[in-house]
Order: sequence, then structure tokens, then C-alpha cells
Amino acid sequence: MRGRSLIFLGFTAASLVVYLPSLWALFQFTWADATFSYIPLVPLVSAWFLYENRKEIFVEGNRWHLPAGAPLVPAILLYGFGMIHGVHLAQENYLTIMALSFVSCWVGEIGLFYGGRALKAGAFPIFFLLFMVPIPTILLDKIVHFLQVWSADVAYIFFRLTGVPLHRDGFFFHLPGLTIEVAKECSGIRSSIALFLVSLLAGHLMLRENWRKGILTLSIIPIAIVKNAVRIVMLSLLAVYVDPRILGSMAHRRGGIPIFFLALVLLGGVLWLLRRGEKKGTKASS
Repeated sequence: MRGRSLIFLGFTAASLVVYLPSLWALFQFTWADATFSYIPLVPLVSAWFLYENRKEIFVEGNRWHLPAGAPLVPAILLYGFGMIHGVHLAQENYLTIMALSFVSCWVGEIGLFYGGRALKAGAFPIFFLLFMVPIPTILLDKIVHFLQVWSADVAYIFFRLTGVPLHRDGFFFHLPGLTIEVAKECSGIRSSIALFLVSLLAGHLMLRENWRKGILTLSIIPIAIVKNAVRIVMLSLLAVYVDPRILGSMAHRRGGIPIFFLALVLLGGVLWLLRRGEKKGTKASS
């Protein structure tokens, strides 16, 4: 290894030591809150892609790249803000600030040592690393509410298609002998985030054109909503016509797993159509 790479590794090791308490707190937080259980996997995925493309990213030059190291500035500012005001913030918001500071610091180090070309060559793993940052509470609440509203609306359509007697009152559905609520827990936020990350990885690995990657990722919105609605309707009908105790059973708590695989199948169908269109476009241009 050359001198610049050794210095870069030294800076990386030093930053890990500085951020270690915050990273450990982040790990404990994700262990306790299943909504963010995906976060520990994010740096591993980014590290793998960086390693795979290391020859294009970590190319040493003969000078420092100060402009490309600009992310170090917000990293320092965020770190200082977190250290000073962290005690007054909710834990998840404090961890959001510190995680964003860590990511900015690491990106700035790559830019400083290897330049803008390195940042461009490693754009995807660097972008993916941002998902190591917990979603701020105010934004997460809006996403959950959006999924909750649309899941209830689509579930109502599905209920009507089944012909079951039904009266809706907001998030409450009154069925024969049963009233259910489409609560925040029914938003499917965890599985929706997982689908979103899967769509990003699949698009990066299997599609070339950015607009097709965008369509694949946007398809997660209707897929997640339909997935939630199907689960709500299936469990409700089973409770009405089979056994009402099913709503308190393992089928309710773990029933989202097979529905999640259904969502993966739908996502795979969208990916297949996009890949097919991309191949046709390539043949036509050649």
C-alpha cells in the first residue's frame, strides 16, 4: 500500500474511535427498535460494493483534493452540535445527527484523499451508506401516516370486492361481529423500508438506465400499500368467518412474512419488465 492509502486508513481508524460511542448507541437503538433493524446491514453492504470497485475508487493522486473533502465541514459542525445539545434531544434525533455526521466525515475523507472521481466511482455505496442514518421522527411519522391512510383506502376497496357487509369510520372497519382498526402498526413501515432497500440494490445490480432504476424504486409505493391492504383483509376475513382469536395469534404477529414474499414477487415482476424493455432498447439501438 502507498503512503496516501496508509494515511487514509489511519484517518478512518481515528474517526471510528471518535464516533465509537455514538455508533455503539446506534447499534443498541436498532436492536431495541425493530423499525431500524436494517441499519447494521447498511455499512456492510456499502463496504462490499466499495471493495468490489476499489480499483476505480481508491486511486492515489499526487495532491490533496480539498474541494472534494468539503463534507468534512458539516461533519464537524454536526458532531459539535450533537455533543453540545445531544442531552436535550430525543435519542433517535440525537443518533440521526451523529450518524449523519459520521457518514459525512467518511465521505469527506474519501474526497480529500482520492478526489471527486473517487466519489463519482463510489456513488452508489456512498449514497447507500446514508441509510445508516435513522429517519428523523417527524419524517418517519409522515411516512407511517401516508401508508396508514392509503392502506386503509385500498383495504376498503378490497373489502367491497369481497362483498362482506362493512361500515367504515375513518381507520375503523365494522364487520359482522368484529371491529378492526388500521393502526399505525398496520402501516408496514418495516417491510416497506426493506422493500425500498431491496429495490435500490436490485436496480443497481440489474439495470443500467437511471430512469428505469427510478421506476423500480417508485413501484415500491403501490406494492407496499397493496401488500398492507391484502394482509388487513385476509386477517379480518379469517377472524370473521373462521376464528376471531386469530387477531391475537401468531398468524397476526408473523403473518406479514408470506405477504412480504408476495411483495417481492410483485417487485420481481416489475424488474423483469424493466429489464426486458432495456434489452429490447439495446437491441434496437445496435
